Amino acid sequence: MKSHKTAFLIFNMITQFFIETFVAMIAGYFLGKWLDGILFDQKAILTYVLVILGIFAGLRNFIKRALKFEKEGENNEK
Repeated sequence: MKSHKTAFLIFNMITQFFIETFVAMIAGYFLGKWLDGILFDQKAILTYVLVILGIFAGLRNFIKRALKFEKEGENNEK
């Protein structure tokens, strides 16, 4: 039964990673397009920067969540 719970938690973590990364990328895209229209006369400078920051934010959250999951697993084994 414990393996089912672990598999569900891992699936949940991966799903959250994709949703968070996708939302951050979309927010970065639209914010970047808007700021590029104001500041850089429609050149896609900030669009790329903010989309990449969204990807890194999703990765950061995934790594933090994975480390927390691993630490909780070690505490449960003791």
